[in-house]
Amino acid sequence: MSAQATETQSKFDSFKWLIAIAVLVGGIVAFNIYSEQALWIRVAAVLGALIAAFAVVMTTASGKALWQFAKESRIELRKVIWPGRSETVRTTIGVLIMVIILGLFLWGFDSLVVWVLNPIIG
Repeated sequence: MSAQATETQSKFDSFKWLIAIAVLVGGIVAFNIYSEQALWIRVAAVLGALIAAFAVVMTTASGKALWQFAKESRIELRKVIWPGRSETVRTTIGVLIMVIILGLFLWGFDSLVVWVLNPIIG
């Protein structure tokens, strides 16, 4: 984790969020209003609105914190030691065997309960 202090929220952040929501809603409304246009044009308009809204949100304090979190996550992801092919195969086989054993156990337990309770319940 970074030792940086978190950025304080600006007094315009709420306004920026409202702008981002308005741009996104505007794109969706435009998609429905201009139904006579080609579908790809309407989809491009919604995607453009989504990108514009995302750009506005990324200028807020929470957007900057999200970007910082994503960068730090990427750094941590590089530190992960990924298992090799043989270890992955062995682990997968072990998981499959345990799933089969547990499935058989639950099937047997369910059959026993049905066998015991069937004469009682009818």
